[in-house]
This record gives sequence, C-alpha cells and structure tokens, in this order.
Amino acid sequence: MNEGEKMRNKSIDLETLAAKLDISPTMHNYAIERYYGISEYLNNNGIEAIFYPQGSFRTGTVVRPIVDGKESDYDIDVVCELGNIKTNTTAERTKKSVGDILKNSELYQKKLFPEQDRCWTLEYAEIVEGIGFTMDVVPCVGEDENQIDYVIKMGIDTVLAQQAIAITERVSAGKYQWQASNPKGYGEWFDNINRKFLQVNLYEKKNEIFNENRSLFSVESSIDDVPDYYVRSALQRVIQLLKRHRDLYYGRIKNGSELRPISAIITTLCAKISNETSITDVEGLLFYVVNGLKEYTSLMQGQTPIQRFSGEIRNYIEKRDQKWWIPNPVSPDDNYADTWTDDTARAFFAWVETVTIDLSNTSVENEARYLTGLKTAFGMEFVDKGLSLDSANIPIKKPSLVISPTKPYKK
Repeated sequence: MNEGEKMRNKSIDLETLAAKLDISPTMHNYAIERYYGISEYLNNNGIEAIFYPQGSFRTGTVVRPIVDGKESDYDIDVVCELGNIKTNTTAERTKKSVGDILKNSELYQKKLFPEQDRCWTLEYAEIVEGIGFTMDVVPCVGEDENQIDYVIKMGIDTVLAQQAIAITERVSAGKYQWQASNPKGYGEWFDNINRKFLQVNLYEKKNEIFNENRSLFSVESSIDDVPDYYVRSALQRVIQLLKRHRDLYYGRIKNGSELRPISAIITTLCAKISNETSITDVEGLLFYVVNGLKEYTSLMQGQTPIQRFSGEIRNYIEKRDQKWWIPNPVSPDDNYADTWTDDTARAFFAWVETVTIDLSNTSVENEARYLTGLKTAFGMEFVDKGLSLDSANIPIKKPSLVISPTKPYKK
C-alpha cells in the first residue's frame, strides 16, 4: 500500500462480495410471482395446493451456483403442499398429480425438465441481465399426527414440529415412498437465531434497498414497506461466503463433487455456532464460525472436541459408533451427514483450514496478500469485478489434497 492510500475494510469487502453472489430483489420477486402462478394454475385445475419457499431461498442464503467452472443460473426450491391427508393418498399419486397437470400446460410443459426423484423442475431462462433460474417444485402433503407426536417426544418444539410435511421420493422406476421433511419448521428455527443479527443496522439496510430498487415499490411506499426478506444479516452473509468458497474449493480437488458438504450442513452449523456469540459484523462472525468448526477436527483422532464454556460440549458434529452425525435441528432422525465417510470428514476439515488461510488469517495491512486470499477464495474475475479492482495477475493457489473415492450422496 502506498503512503496516503486508504486501508481496505475487510468486513465491507466481504459484505460487498456476498451481495454480488445474492439473488436480486427483482429476481426474488419474479420467482415468487412464478410460483404463485403455478399454485393458481394447479388450483384452477382441481389440485388444492399452497406454495412456499424452502432451502436457501427461504433462509436468505442463496448464492449463484458454479457449474463447470462458470457461474450458472440460480436454483430456487419451493414446496407444493397439497390439501390431501397423507393416509388418504400415496406418494406416487401426489407426485404424478402435480406433474401431469404441468405436462398438459402449454406454458409449463415447455419449461419442464424430466422428472427428478423428489421434485419437478422448471427452467426460467435469462430473466435479468442474462441470468435466469431453475425452480424445483417439491410435491408433498402434511405429515401424519403420529410422526409429529414422535418428533415432539424427541425434544423438538411443538410449534415447529407441527409444520412437518411428507414429501415424495422416487426410489426406482415406478416405485415411490414418503420422506419426512420440515422446511417451514427449519426456516423458523433459522429465523429465531438470525433475528438478533438481522436487527443490526436494519433501518440503514432497508433505506439502501429502497433507494436502489424504487421501481419495486409504489409512489406511496416508504422504507417501512421494505420486507425483512430483502435484508441480509451478517450470519446470512457468512453462510453465502462459505458456500461460494466451498463451491470453488471442491471444484479444484479430486472427487470434489462427491466430497462437498451439502448446503444444509453449512447453514445449520453456521447458525448453531453463531447463536453462541454477540459478534454482529461479517468479518468477526466469519472468524468466530470458522474457529468453531475447527474445534471438531479432533473427532478425526477419536478425541472429544474442545469444550466451549461451563464444561458444556456443543455436539454440532458428532461421531456415533464410527458414523458421522450432523442432525437436522427440527427432525433429529434426519442426519445431514448420513453419507459421510472419514474421507468426507477429512476433506471437510481440510476445507475449513483453507478458509482460515484464505480469509481469516489475512490482514488488510498486507493488501497484496489479502487480495490474493480473496481471489483464491472467490475467484479472480469475481473479486476484481466485485471490488472494482484493476485486474492483477495474482496466481490462484490450488489445494493439494488427494483423497480416495467415496460413495456419492444419495440425495
């Protein structure tokens, strides 16, 4: 850095880059309008259904995917909950009733992909500035009372448990089964943790969103009319940054597509670890979360993770009888790490260590090293463009990790 130049602000840089990964309010609105349209079409054709977001679209942690090394269209997941009672229908009938109507639509059949195991996928291409999205529509019905009572007895909050659903899963040609799920409950669980982070500078963030997206609001609208789901907290930004780092990192290593952790693991662990702290800036929270993840490295050696405080162990990642466990916080029998082997775990902790090297351990005082870390983490072109930097031929470090093959994810 030359004398007189202003030192970069790491937290602002990270916030700026995360915002570039995010879906825009315009695209967000377009997606909502599209799934409301599908819901109305189904209802007009004899299927009572309500639609609502799930996954990263629900938690506000969407990032633009990387496919074959290039940025691709966004993935949007929505639930299509039918009014049927689970005991009065079947998984196959539920799945096909939605698909058949979409196939018979002049509008939707052109957008429809071949049937996926758990959803029907529609493509909306080049919506804004050449960017589009694919929408995964997941047919389901409400879960039966016995399953809900079981989950409540397992310690899940009653309000969250009662929002459980049964989604359909095609296990082989012509064979379907029910699969327990609770995206609404998970979304509310995440909201409860995210709320304290969302309140930080909320008015200022809404003011910025309002001024940058005036076309989305009426003339009579004010800042108070900006919905919370347009705003991103430090927790949401940390999750987005880690998801993009994961996508690039695992894209460079051997068997990366089989080893990469699913987004639900990153979101759940980040939320649980963040719930322990009062840190509310992106840089500080990222450092705290990464250190929290590193504590579980000792499980690889069969040791107990470091106790955080008061002698209480935070079992966010466990190894039970040689099986890795990262439980769904609203469905304890659902193990996000059910496909993990020791190789998968080893790759995960190697990734966490690389995040530390690229992001947590770099100081803005050494700007060249700092920017190298950012470009290694998120991509040279993306960082140059996102931070309005002059393009510099800084080499991208590649991880030297070789791991034996493991079984692919079943989901």
